[in-house]
Amino acid sequence: MRQRRFIPLAAVIVLLFSISAGLAEEPSAAETWICLMCGTESEGGACTRCGTVRGIWRCSGCGSRNLSGTCSSCGMAKDASLDLQAENEDLIRAFPAVRSLAHTGRGDALCRLARYYTMGYLIEQDLVHALSCYEMAGTLGYAPAYLALGNVYDRGELLDRDPFKAMEYYQKAADLGSTEALWYLGTFYEEGTVVTTDYGKALDYYRQAAESGDPDSWMSIAYCYAQGKGMERDLDTALMYYEKAAEAGSHLACDYLGYLYMKGDLVPQDASRGLEWYRKGAELGNSRSMFALGYAYQYGQGVETDLAEAASWYEKAALAGRADAAEAWAGITGGWD
Repeated sequence: MRQRRFIPLAAVIVLLFSISAGLAEEPSAAETWICLMCGTESEGGACTRCGTVRGIWRCSGCGSRNLSGTCSSCGMAKDASLDLQAENEDLIRAFPAVRSLAHTGRGDALCRLARYYTMGYLIEQDLVHALSCYEMAGTLGYAPAYLALGNVYDRGELLDRDPFKAMEYYQKAADLGSTEALWYLGTFYEEGTVVTTDYGKALDYYRQAAESGDPDSWMSIAYCYAQGKGMERDLDTALMYYEKAAEAGSHLACDYLGYLYMKGDLVPQDASRGLEWYRKGAELGNSRSMFALGYAYQYGQGVETDLAEAASWYEKAALAGRADAAEAWAGITGGWD
């Protein structure tokens, strides 16, 4: 069964310049500008930190420095270069573009900028300001901001947990098109810890999320049928929805179906089909499916024993983050060099 999931705070705290206090700390673009070489907020004609002349940028395509809107060497547009730079995995390299784009009110860049404020990396940590900026991000129509606020109040890590506020923000995010927010709302009605349990409403939210493109939500529907929540227990219908989730691209559903067929739960035991679902789950990045395939090849479950193949799957699972897979790989190969 899919568990409640939360967006990692370091990746989602949306920093936006708030209408009042935020703008007092982050002056408007008309008064200040962001250096595209170091990310420092400056005034005047040159960066107060690195001395770069205002407007100079480094092309992400060829590395040339430019002042006009198009790279003189390779022809890349400045906007395209900044977008590419902002996506760079090197946080130091990405920072100037991220902060510059965020300064213009770009939602995606503001999400990235939040990482820096949350970690206090290259800029002073300011969680209070970050929280106040969620509101502004939402008013700009950026659904992930309200989703993040819902997560914050749901988790109760940055401030006291308030599930009622969490629901309020999830609803706002859902109204802006967030399928994840719809799923969260469904869990509240299924669990009944904040509002009166209403399986009908829970299923309605799950269906909205699933039909809007969230394949894992089909799993929640399947679970309700499997457990008889709000209806008579119907294992055949549950299995249909698990398969629907898998076919829609849910790696969790693929992995779960693999487990069901390998164990013979809800369905007749069929190792061949189980391994088929595990392979699909592994292809979608599910580390548990990778581990299960390694185990199957190591002990000959549904396939002939093949330690080389087992080691290969264990290695993939380990690289995907499973420590037990690394241990299993070491057991087969003789350890680490």
